[in-house]
Order: sequence, then structure tokens, then C-alpha cells
Amino acid sequence: MAFKVDLITYEGVYKSFESAKLNVPTSEGRRTILSNHMPIMMPLEIGVIETDEDGILRHYAINGGVLYFKDNVAELVADNVVDVAEIDIERAYRDKEKESERLKKARRENERIRAEHKIEVAENLIRAAEKYQE
Repeated sequence: MAFKVDLITYEGVYKSFESAKLNVPTSEGRRTILSNHMPIMMPLEIGVIETDEDGILRHYAINGGVLYFKDNVAELVADNVVDVAEIDIERAYRDKEKESERLKKARRENERIRAEHKIEVAENLIRAAEKYQE
């Protein structure tokens, strides 16, 4: 039995679909949500979510976020959602290199934290593309 999934960014709904499962990255490991799961709200880590859309496994890279599930509706709110099939791996490598240079030059704590976060995001895109792109 499928349930509704809404992938939402600050720009609006990225994608809305039906899925038989939703596997998400949390600070405690991966969690899978199936139909009729109890209501839950949980923070998500940078990583890849996996869905089962009409029997086809799909993967989306996220930069962390929050998952709300209630009444067979999952709302995943994240800063950014990218279909793994659409990742430009060369750009991700360039972004990682650029942020590594910024990290070396960072003088303030907030500059260091921002660069480290962007490196982690680029590394997530690289790992996702290498693992899931065909």
C-alpha cells in the first residue's frame, strides 16, 4: 500500500508522489517509513533518501531537513533536494575543491563552519552519484 510523499524545499514543492516506502538518513541511522506508520516527526541528516515509486527505487540527495508523517502523508522539508539521476558529479567535485580552498583561508569560525558544511554537501552528492547513477 502506498502513501503520499511531498518533497518540499524553501522554494516550494520539489516533487509529490506515491511511495510504498521512504527510507531516510537520521542521526541514529537510517529509518524506514511504511504505510500506516504511527505519526512521527524527526530531524534528517545530510544523505540520500530512498523511495519506491511504482516498484522503481528512486534516490534523492538531501542537505538535512525534517520529516513529518501523519495519516499516510509524509512531508519532507529540506534546504535542498536533488534527484540523484540529475547530479552533475563534475560540478560537485569543483564545488568541493572550491570550498576546501575557502576552508584553508577561513579566519572566522562561521567561515570555517560554512565551508565544512558545503564540503559535506558536495561529498554527499559525489557519493550518491557514484553509488546510484547508472
